[in-house]
Amino acid sequence: MKTKLMALVTALVLLISVNVPAFATVKPKSSDSGIHIMYTNTDSASAYLDFSGTRADCSAIVEGKSGTTKITATVYLKRVVGSTKTTVKAWTGLSASGDSFSFDKSYYAASGYNYELEIKAKVYRNGTVESISVSDTAYCG
Repeated sequence: MKTKLMALVTALVLLISVNVPAFATVKPKSSDSGIHIMYTNTDSASAYLDFSGTRADCSAIVEGKSGTTKITATVYLKRVVGSTKTTVKAWTGLSASGDSFSFDKSYYAASGYNYELEIKAKVYRNGTVESISVSDTAYCG
């Protein structure tokens, strides 16, 4: 009986102490970080940057809440080296009447760098102006 009990305890100790390998996966790039900013005049704002070779496909969408009369914006494409950001292209004077603004342009960039696309917009609604800024990053390989 003592031998069977000792064998059982030994088996349990071995089972508990066995190393089980852990596997991790890389989370795919997603524009939804799970963090959402609550705006006064804005329903949503997104920037999207993707590369096809050295062509930067840049797009952005700003949706104002009901009653929005105008949205103005400036869009920047910036080269990122370390903590330094240098604007390589700026689209200025952009605007849309109503509650929806969209932007879609391409630009050829130098390969081998990280880039950031940033949209700075002002959303006009009920006599107030709300300034927003969103961005996305991508590598041009």
